[in-house]
Amino acid sequence: MNTERAGQIQVNLSPKNPFGLTFKATNNDRSLFIEEPVDFGAGTPLSSQELLRTVMLAHLVIRHFPKKIETNFNVDYGVFLDELYKHYGFTPPKIVKGSEQTRPKFVTANGKKTEKVLYANAHSGGLDSVYRVATLLNENQKVMITHLRNLNPKGNYKEAMASRLQAEVFGVPYTEIRLRNGTDNTGSAVMRTRDMFLALVTVMTAEQFNVEKIFIEGDMQTKPDAHFSEYKPAWIFFNKLIKGTGLSSQVEGMDAHDVETVGAVLKLESEMGIDILPLVQNCFSAEHQLHNIRRKWERETQFLAEKSPKHWCGSCVKCRRMTLGRIYYHDPDLENIPTKEIKYFVNDTYRWLENYSNNRTLISESFMKHLDDLARFNV
Repeated sequence: MNTERAGQIQVNLSPKNPFGLTFKATNNDRSLFIEEPVDFGAGTPLSSQELLRTVMLAHLVIRHFPKKIETNFNVDYGVFLDELYKHYGFTPPKIVKGSEQTRPKFVTANGKKTEKVLYANAHSGGLDSVYRVATLLNENQKVMITHLRNLNPKGNYKEAMASRLQAEVFGVPYTEIRLRNGTDNTGSAVMRTRDMFLALVTVMTAEQFNVEKIFIEGDMQTKPDAHFSEYKPAWIFFNKLIKGTGLSSQVEGMDAHDVETVGAVLKLESEMGIDILPLVQNCFSAEHQLHNIRRKWERETQFLAEKSPKHWCGSCVKCRRMTLGRIYYHDPDLENIPTKEIKYFVNDTYRWLENYSNNRTLISESFMKHLDDLARFNV
């Protein structure tokens, strides 16, 4: 792994926010704050709040793998940083106390009582999120949705709006935690810590609902070259840390693989009598780009464009996954799609993969298998 390590950085905890961290970078200060609700963490054990600060510290600095980290607060779960660094072949960082220390406020219980909900879903508003919720509801399980807003650098507003709408349609409790995300933690490297940060925030949010299990995206890897928050042994370790803090729930992955998830959701639609796929929001394109990007599909695949939600661009990897799955698994809305439109989609996707080779890193074996199968039968 080619990573230019930082020597020493200083990370400060806000005296006004027990979950607000900042460090000075060369260009701009980098920060990570949980801003809303203002009483986030209410009713959770002190140890869990300490663990979250450590995980946030890791998420804030992990792009740089600093050798030494100076802080103005106690880092009580240095073992998390140790395991994270060792996973990538680095010596764990040295944690140094700064001359001025801030003692974080312990967020105490707010006295609110809620009914018991068995499961909570760490929810993005995308396909995998709605699959998990629909699966649990179809099994007559009580579930709640928790959305961590601004976790991703793009599409935050659309993801939040979609998550709220999905909760309303499904008729389940919805909670939203708002971040101020000023990290430079982007690209695939964000997966070093992202899902663990997301999971712990969801666990702490769900504590007041007496939740027993948190579901996140599954397909955990067993090969050591996987990112830390996608590595199965790392999750065994992390669940032990969570349990040790006194929190009630554990984290488990759930998915139906990749393109297969579209087929699973189509089956759930039929069984539940709900239109689920139109609710999905995982398009990578910005709002102002949609009209121009969709124009090609409206011209070349008029039927497909008319039968696809207007908030899907049709061209990014997420939208192509949706279209591929809908055609392959016979979405009733596409029952009368012309063969020439299927051929155009398949050939255009092959061209897209050839012209934009970086997209290959985002493509799964499942995607290619379904695309190749579709090509054999239709091209």
